[in-house]
Amino acid sequence: MSDVANGEAEQLSFGEAQAVSISPAPFVGAAREATDLVPVRISLAIIERFSEGLYSSPNKTFEELVSNSYDAGAEHVWVYMPGDLSAPHASILVIDDGESMDIQGLQDLWRIGKSRKREEGRRQKREPIGKFGIGKLATYVLAEELTYLVFKDGVYRAVTMDYQMVQGEMSEPHTLNLEVVELARDEAKEALLSNLRDYGIRMKIVTDFLFPDGGAGPENWTAAVMTRLKKPAQGIQQGRLRWVLSSAIPLNPSFNLYYNGDPIDASKAQGDVKWAFTIGESEDTLPPEKRIGQAGRSKVDGVEVPTYTLPLAGKVWGQAQLFEDSLQKGNSEKLGRSHGFFVRVRNRLINLDDPTFNVGPELRHGTLTRFHMVINADDLDELVASPRESIRDSPEVRELKEYMLAVFNRARSTLSALDEKDRLPVLTQQGRISNPPPGLTQGPLRRMLRRAFQGDSAVRDSLGIKPDDAIIPETLDQGTEEVLEQILVEPSGEENRLISYDPRRRAAVINQAHPFISNYIDNKGTQEALQLLGLTELLTQAYMLDENIDAVTVNRIMQRRDAFLRDLVSYHPRTAPVIAKNLRDASNDEKLLEDAVADALSVMGYHVQRVGGSGTPDGIATVRLGRRNAEKSESYALTYDAKSSGSDARRMLDPDAKQLPAKTPRIQAGTARTSVLRVHRERAAEQFKLEVAPSYTLLVAPGFQGDGDDKALIGDICRNDGITPITVEDLARLVELFPLRRLSPLKLRDMFQLHTPDAVREFVNKIAAQEPPEAPPVAEVIDLLVQYSERRTPVTIDTIMTAVYERRGIDLDREEATAIVRGLAALAPVTMYFDGQLVALNATPQGLLGELTVTLGEYPHRMSEAYKSAVPVPRPREGDKE
Repeated sequence: MSDVANGEAEQLSFGEAQAVSISPAPFVGAAREATDLVPVRISLAIIERFSEGLYSSPNKTFEELVSNSYDAGAEHVWVYMPGDLSAPHASILVIDDGESMDIQGLQDLWRIGKSRKREEGRRQKREPIGKFGIGKLATYVLAEELTYLVFKDGVYRAVTMDYQMVQGEMSEPHTLNLEVVELARDEAKEALLSNLRDYGIRMKIVTDFLFPDGGAGPENWTAAVMTRLKKPAQGIQQGRLRWVLSSAIPLNPSFNLYYNGDPIDASKAQGDVKWAFTIGESEDTLPPEKRIGQAGRSKVDGVEVPTYTLPLAGKVWGQAQLFEDSLQKGNSEKLGRSHGFFVRVRNRLINLDDPTFNVGPELRHGTLTRFHMVINADDLDELVASPRESIRDSPEVRELKEYMLAVFNRARSTLSALDEKDRLPVLTQQGRISNPPPGLTQGPLRRMLRRAFQGDSAVRDSLGIKPDDAIIPETLDQGTEEVLEQILVEPSGEENRLISYDPRRRAAVINQAHPFISNYIDNKGTQEALQLLGLTELLTQAYMLDENIDAVTVNRIMQRRDAFLRDLVSYHPRTAPVIAKNLRDASNDEKLLEDAVADALSVMGYHVQRVGGSGTPDGIATVRLGRRNAEKSESYALTYDAKSSGSDARRMLDPDAKQLPAKTPRIQAGTARTSVLRVHRERAAEQFKLEVAPSYTLLVAPGFQGDGDDKALIGDICRNDGITPITVEDLARLVELFPLRRLSPLKLRDMFQLHTPDAVREFVNKIAAQEPPEAPPVAEVIDLLVQYSERRTPVTIDTIMTAVYERRGIDLDREEATAIVRGLAALAPVTMYFDGQLVALNATPQGLLGELTVTLGEYPHRMSEAYKSAVPVPRPREGDKE
């Protein structure tokens, strides 16, 4: 073996005259010296331009190599791909029984950018595909080393290209001499077997064919062996490669392809064909204005076939089919396509990854995933661009596209007729939709279910089908029964999806525990609407999948929609106990704590402006109280900031303790940065154009260093800067007490005069220790809201005050009335609306009572006894179980 083969050749500059010689790869094991040389004039820049630029997909390499085999007249091609492409000695082989190459053929092979395939006078079995002489460079994408083992005219030869020896700029290519060695029959067989032994019995189909025991094998054969594989080769997905081999290369009865010893069928299109169109025979089904060509018959590879001659594009032939189910099997990003248009020029697929062939926007329809059309247009060969998978735009190409679009639209009208017969009885059973249009049929859902039950896990997950339910009943598979017979509402966990499909019950199952559903399901009259919402969610997923949108994208869209629905009820509206819980849960996350503090101030009657960012407070809270007794306005504003623990430590505060336990996360006085908070407060009015300038600052944290010590630094700096420090726990307790103690922002104003955590805690403790106020007039408020719901005049606080006095003899002032209504709204934010002045019901009185009952059930009885006694027990609705 030469030094060059070992990769140890001296580095030659381009100005030197001598060329680098490259010996055959080690596995060749030749016992004799080179007999000939194959000069290669090439540079690294040329290889990169023609290989990586044109064949960026590793699978394209195989298409090029097999295309070369086709051009060589091969009747059999074998592709061998190891299971572990990262193994040190892994190799990839493409073997064919085509005309092969002698010395002149090997030299012609490595004439970069030139090809003799189409020269006049050359004897060829088929019209050649290649015409640029660059196909072999595709192997550069996969391997450092490419070896050709060839047998022609009774002589076995081997030659290797080592791409690591290729250097040079585009303008100064370098010459390499590839050494050609002749092999004995046993040496050639051993060289091939050394790369095939791992395939066991599957290698015999090729070795027995090429080296039969009787000695009479094919007249010629070629093996391209790629070794020292690169990372792109190691990333090849074999499912995708199988598809490339079955759909993107010329396949006909005289061209047999094998993958790891197994035959590859000519088409992956499986399932029942619902409609077929034969070019040259079926044009009478097209609209008259689309029948622009002339039908006829011609011989193709010795077989007579119907053809259709277009005025500009010339002679075309082929067939279109519409299948019962989608042809997108499995993950489309990994397995490629079996649907759409397959445009071939001289049996060469020119739109490998474009199922639409840019025919038009009309193709963005579910028909495309079930549509398969192979159209041969050899007369367009002169328009094929050098990348080989594209074709130049021209009047001829545009005419061809118009013809293809006409065939596709014929298939689409057939699909519409089929969907018309596959309606959704579950909708008509609701009695509100008398005749759902074809777009609301179960046809798309049925097709997607078949995909799921045929093993497409992404579609299965998109429809919410459990893995243990992935067995479809035979009657459902045959389309003899309805796939959707009922809509059920059942709990399946708060974190689970909103809607799923149950094949055993043929049901759309809505998750009752989903936050959005649970937030509204108990309200009278909402269940049917939620059922139809869930059904729409399920069908929307089926429609998107049927519209050729991949399942991964569909799942991502629906997850975003689910997050939106959850946020609608997670952030607004929420009850006081829920907000208090969120405060406690957010202690170790500053961003969540900022939001939780904003929610807490909002529920207590403040108008909150969330700010955040560098140089600003986390937010501003304003309450407009107006003038009281001809005095100055009582309205005020405050800035607030949240400081989390910055750790996962649990809050361990005892509400009744004078001091915080030692394990409670505490921020230090320096961390509080009260002087900065004061500056933020002083700048806020001008910075945010506020009508009410902030007078106070609320600082919320899990705990404060020195809490409980009157002489601690935290008290001094807070007093100096006008800061009110409050622990997360104390703020959560205040939120819980707010609706039950008839608190108001006016009463809370006293708290902002306090500047130590201990003083603030004592303020909260006093509120908790107060005797509960007299039971609020809940029934009167509800009756008034119902009475005024039919009037144009809105219910105001003044209206509430008057009604309560007339019915109960209770003389409430505005602050008390507002505190009562705001407290009820904090306990039942879903069913009751209050903006500080106007009051309204968002649901029925039963719904309001039900929400109040649930919320009050979260409180200790001693705390909420007065309210519980005032809230009537909601009466069961008609149809509810006792």
